[in-house]
Amino acid sequence: MAKKYHPISLDEEPFLEKGERTEAQERLTWTGESESLASIIQNLNPHWVWLAHVILLSASTLFFALSFCAKTAKVSDLEYTKKYSAWSPAANAITYETQHFDLPPIAEGPFIGKGDDVDARWDYISAIGDTMISHEEMIKLGLNPDVSLKITDPRNGKPGYRVAIEVFHQLHCLNLLRQNVHKDYYAPLGGDTSAPLMDLRGHLDHCIDALRQFVMCQGDIGVFSFNYPFNDGDPWPDYSTPHTCRNFESIRQWAVDHTVPRGSDEPEH
Repeated sequence: MAKKYHPISLDEEPFLEKGERTEAQERLTWTGESESLASIIQNLNPHWVWLAHVILLSASTLFFALSFCAKTAKVSDLEYTKKYSAWSPAANAITYETQHFDLPPIAEGPFIGKGDDVDARWDYISAIGDTMISHEEMIKLGLNPDVSLKITDPRNGKPGYRVAIEVFHQLHCLNLLRQNVHKDYYAPLGGDTSAPLMDLRGHLDHCIDALRQFVMCQGDIGVFSFNYPFNDGDPWPDYSTPHTCRNFESIRQWAVDHTVPRGSDEPEH
């Protein structure tokens, strides 16, 4: 006897557990979703597509501009000082400027030679008092507070440690070298050049080596050319080239403003 067949709906398939789907159903579902997504994209208004492009392009341009500005932004004087210098309480006083050195073939100028006027010039740039820093700042500098000169500010009773700014020590050393060149003038007046010969030589050796270390530390990579100032065929260095310098007046003024007077019971150094 021939068997009769009748259609069975998918929901009535006897081999499917509840919740299971056939591979064919999955293909149909994904195909339907894909066709639905494609139809949505096709039906989008072209204006919205262009708007999306504009937004993405604008965002890309903005990120590029921010990156470029971050790389080319001018670093402040204080940031530059903090990055390339050891910590100093005078860091806030630093400003940078371009200067041309004034070194003619024959040395001349207000700092050359001897006499009251020259001495006054040197005193102005080198005879600056010391300042004071706290215990925390001593540690920040890597200095040992236990073996350092501890003082009390006689004006307000505040404790701290006496320190000096290096540039004024370096200028003191240069001034001593100048005075020793004119020892016949300065020795009779007293002061460092009138010290016993061995003491004076020890002081001069100290200054020479201090300045040597400073010059080597700075490692000036500026260049200078040669010219013929006397028109005699003999070339001379032309030192009037630009240098990036720290403004000395701002440093000096900071030191003057922060000078701590010596207390009556404070030892000499």
